Amino acid sequence: MKTTYKLTSSRMNGHFLISFENDRLKAFEINFKEDLTVAQFSYFLSRLPINEEGLKAYEELGLTIERTAATNEKIALFCRIYEKHVGIKYKVSASDSGKIKTIQVDENLLGHYFRSENFLWKGKYSISNLVKYYNELRADIIQGGKPKHPDQWDAEYFRKLKTDQISDYYRHLKSLGLKVIKDGTGRILDWK
Repeated sequence: MKTTYKLTSSRMNGHFLISFENDRLKAFEINFKEDLTVAQFSYFLSRLPINEEGLKAYEELGLTIERTAATNEKIALFCRIYEKHVGIKYKVSASDSGKIKTIQVDENLLGHYFRSENFLWKGKYSISNLVKYYNELRADIIQGGKPKHPDQWDAEYFRKLKTDQISDYYRHLKSLGLKVIKDGTGRILDWK
């Protein structure tokens, strides 16, 4: 089985990826904005481990080591949590593996995804929607799941919104089942 580790540090602008298969070094990748110097590259190669146990040498250098999940592990995790929350098995489509490999997935993120009241994805659970709204989901987690708009029409709040936020506010009110009430000229009076 192939296992990949991501090595990062607050002092570096990028990361190393080191892959092992059957506990033997299989591949490594260097992803940095700036090129490594010859000295940095030599230092990295001199400590490159031949098995997973040797990764401890990089921890001693101050690098953070994080195991990255394989695509099939991410899909299995999504399917397990989907079945737990929805009550039926998730049918994986052919395109799901290509989509989910582009994002980081863990139990906390998926738990929030299925428990959240956010109208963007509530009740529309799929790997496609998870990937589509990944950034919004992460922002929702940081906000603590609180809605960013009031749950009723507020004319004062509406006047303070920027132009690009208005349609989001309308969508939020519609998702709550409210309908717009306008006067004869088309001005919004209320949402009920």
